[in-house]
Amino acid sequence: MDKALKIVGAAVVIFFAVSLVLWLIGKVFAGLFWIALIALGIWAVTAIANNKKRGQVGGYRR
Repeated sequence: MDKALKIVGAAVVIFFAVSLVLWLIGKVFAGLFWIALIALGIWAVTAIANNKKRGQVGGYRR
């Protein structure tokens, strides 16, 4: 019985450790996603604002 409890206890600890690691990885990827989304928005607004000056958006102008 003692051996079975040690195995169950180890399984529970491993489960919580893996859950914590995956939760942290998810938070990191979510943060990177939002940073990339904000950067994309800033890039798009800047490109549209500079469209009148250099024609960056909409292809080539001849």
